[in-house]
Amino acid sequence: MKLTKVILPLLLITCLGLSGCGGGGAGGVADIGGGGIGGTGISSTGTIDGFGSIFVNGVEYETGDSEVLLDGQSASESSLRLGMVVTVRGTINDDGVTGTAEQVVCSDEVEGPIAAIEYSLDGDSLLLTVLGVKVIAERTSTVFDGVTFDTLAVGDLVEVEGFVEDSRRVRATRIEKKSAFVPGVSEVKRKGTVSGLTATTFNLDSFVVDFSNADLSDVRAGTLTEGMPVEVYGTLVDNVIQANRVQEEDDLVDGLDDDDEISVQGAITNFVDRSSFAVNGVNVNASDSELEPADMVLANGVVVEVEGIWNGTALVARKVQLRRGRIELEAKVASVNTQQGSITLQYVTGTVTVLVDTRTQLDGDEDDESLALGDITSGDFLEVEANPIGNTLVASYVRRRDETDEDTLQGWVDSFNTGVDITVLGVTFSTVGAQFEDSDDGTISAEAFFAQVRVGDLVKIEDDELADGIADKVEFEGDALDDGGDEDNDDNQDDDSDDDSEDDSDGDA
Repeated sequence: MKLTKVILPLLLITCLGLSGCGGGGAGGVADIGGGGIGGTGISSTGTIDGFGSIFVNGVEYETGDSEVLLDGQSASESSLRLGMVVTVRGTINDDGVTGTAEQVVCSDEVEGPIAAIEYSLDGDSLLLTVLGVKVIAERTSTVFDGVTFDTLAVGDLVEVEGFVEDSRRVRATRIEKKSAFVPGVSEVKRKGTVSGLTATTFNLDSFVVDFSNADLSDVRAGTLTEGMPVEVYGTLVDNVIQANRVQEEDDLVDGLDDDDEISVQGAITNFVDRSSFAVNGVNVNASDSELEPADMVLANGVVVEVEGIWNGTALVARKVQLRRGRIELEAKVASVNTQQGSITLQYVTGTVTVLVDTRTQLDGDEDDESLALGDITSGDFLEVEANPIGNTLVASYVRRRDETDEDTLQGWVDSFNTGVDITVLGVTFSTVGAQFEDSDDGTISAEAFFAQVRVGDLVKIEDDELADGIADKVEFEGDALDDGGDEDNDDNQDDDSDDDSEDDSDGDA
């Protein structure tokens, strides 16, 4: 049988059984780890991480003659935005980093009013409740449009795209504020599984869906069935969704043949061990795979890209790559090298250099403006998330912000002098007079901190304005998870589907 090359979706995209994800900015970038899967008939799903035409999964796709579909409706190329999760069908050239898109399809995860906002203690993440779905919004790596991390408010009507961690939890890659929510008028969208089906209604968790006047043309045979996975579009009053359209979702592995080469990216769920876990509902066996980085700890909630062979029941992984970083930097730019594809950030007592590759998402933070590396200049203030690949830091996300005089550095401890200073990623900060916190954001003494800290520990240092090389706060960070993660995430999910359920104690849950 001819070997086909397929990439499965990051997310549960309607009627699309094939694809994968990634990103990249344009302009003199270094290609760390290579580009996308080469060949013809490729289907690739991921976030849009740059434009020129669009970068998805490390590949720059020409989209001039592409069909563009947003939530099943025809749209223009200009409708595509940074951070959207899209499925690209088309071809990839022999160079592995450029291609041509025949079709670009986008489908968000949930759209509705924010019912509640829970704030993390460290201020790096929020936990939003949108139509009963828990949405993790991150200060550094979520793209915001029409709103900011700090201005999100209860009652905002938002559209959310991101990585599905389970049926009621999404790690947002993009949040767009549409307007203030108006009951019975504003359009909402909810994914879920049909239950309690009658002739005119069914349930999606705690919501009742009235489909008596809905378009069912995207449902097989035009007939809903108990247990069918669907997307519902309509308006909301209290807990009743008046549907105007219902679409059926396909299983992600539909259409795959044994020995197909595939790649799937998303958050790990149902983790048992390396031989048994899932990514977006796709079973994975990574017992004989290469891990990148080699010391990566696989666990529920960790965002990865898995490449390998489909054997009919599971993806037998050849490589598992970490796609989110625990290195975080906030500082002014010292220099940019577009030939090498690198950015050097300036701290008071040293510099840190990160590489930018075709998967790096570059965010201008101006109405989700995309950046090219060449747009970044000395003196710009950046927020950067990065991952160690060998001895190199590779940026997964870069956002340009308004100028600030506060520096932040999160990384592994190189060395320390008890009660005097601490060195992280080659940058030394005085700790005299600093506030210290444990990994639960509880205040501890300097003596307690230095009694616990070890070389290799992950810590976060804040040098508030005006940055002077003297740490204002030093805190331990858990090094296994992204912001908003929870080691017990899957085990602690509240079975109560009510919007007001208290299934998380804080925004870092």
